[in-house]
Amino acid sequence: MDKYIEMAKTHDAVNALVISPGDIVFDRRAILKCLWGCEDQTEPNRIKCGSRGLTFEEAQKTIHEYHHILLIHHHDNVKLSRAARKIEQSAFLDGYYFASAMHCCHLCKDCRIDVGKPCHTPLKIRPCDQSFGIDVYQTARNLGLPCAPLQSRSEVPNRYAFVLID
Repeated sequence: MDKYIEMAKTHDAVNALVISPGDIVFDRRAILKCLWGCEDQTEPNRIKCGSRGLTFEEAQKTIHEYHHILLIHHHDNVKLSRAARKIEQSAFLDGYYFASAMHCCHLCKDCRIDVGKPCHTPLKIRPCDQSFGIDVYQTARNLGLPCAPLQSRSEVPNRYAFVLID
């Protein structure tokens, strides 16, 4: 797992640590934020959002089947999305064929979906952690990492992604 921590750091991550499924806080209310509170959610059932039919219980059970989860802390969403996908790809090639990144899609600087056009990278989109019912704020705080709503645009954001590795 050290390899993936180092990869995250080469992608300018502030921090990266391996956690267990038990470290993740689940809360059904996170799904509400994903479905109705997400700033990217302008139309229902779009490619970037939604559970794709996975229930809260199924999502939680699925994550609990993993043994290693890399939590990546970053300040830049675009760089974070790219880092999570690169680490997922590397883990897959290393034999962890169930490796999967979880982070709201920010692979492109300017999203074509947001302006009503087709996605350039539909096969690279991964599920948003909130769509699985993950309380990212409480998970990060419980691990001693900073996570709070921004009070102004001048504040530096703390963004997180998960890479499930098995």
